[in-house]
Amino acid sequence: MASLALYYQQLVDLPAAQSLCVLVGLPKLISYWPALLGISIVFQLLRLSSNSLSSLVFGAKFDSLSARQKYDWGIRVVSQVHAIIVVVLAVPVFFKEELRRDTLYGFNDHAAQLYTIVCGYFLWDIFVSVSDVKKVGAGFVVHAVASLSVFILSFRPSLQYYGASFIMFEASTIFLNINWWLDKLGMTGSRLQFYNASILLSLYFIVRIVFGTYMSYSLFKDLDAHGTQTSTTLYYFYRVGNHAILGLSYYWFYLMISAVKKRFPTKVVDKAKKVA
Repeated sequence: MASLALYYQQLVDLPAAQSLCVLVGLPKLISYWPALLGISIVFQLLRLSSNSLSSLVFGAKFDSLSARQKYDWGIRVVSQVHAIIVVVLAVPVFFKEELRRDTLYGFNDHAAQLYTIVCGYFLWDIFVSVSDVKKVGAGFVVHAVASLSVFILSFRPSLQYYGASFIMFEASTIFLNINWWLDKLGMTGSRLQFYNASILLSLYFIVRIVFGTYMSYSLFKDLDAHGTQTSTTLYYFYRVGNHAILGLSYYWFYLMISAVKKRFPTKVVDKAKKVA
């Protein structure tokens, strides 16, 4: 363990890496970039091993899936692990004194570790999306690049407090992945999927629509009043990105409600209510 820590510090102390971090305006990244790269590698190893683990757990149901479905399954496993970890770690960020005192430019090590994981995930996501762009489309590549670009700015440091608000969006991803897995396990339209979909819609509305909209309003109100260290270019970068994410969240919520109505006929809903 001591030798690993020593090797990590040697990477941190590399003059070229330190100069590059300062050059791109991310001085706080100096202490975290080796972990960021390492986390990306760990996520890839998780994806590669997920099929074997899933086969052991789900047996014939998983083995009967197509090669493409098994690949997508592995992507969802990584997404699920990431979502659970970052949501749990994001909650304490709102209570860190350094960040509460300075919600725009405050810095905290716990928050930096959180953003290291998030950036490591989106770096991995970029490579996965690029390698599979013919199947998933350029939109996924753009989303991954944009997400990494936004969250890595926390190492300026910038918006470590508010960034946690948008990481909380991942809470709904947990139940979205479960919904997908239930489909692949032949449980489409089941009572379990109905309950999961109910939680998904409720949580999505709370964390993305209500909380996300409120924190977006607070963010730009704060920036307009105290954002003296934020350039005009960066300000509008945040503006455009934020409006795009919120707009998509509203649109996706509409699509999710429509999908649930089609998937669960009135009879299934009535039976679920009687059991409850």
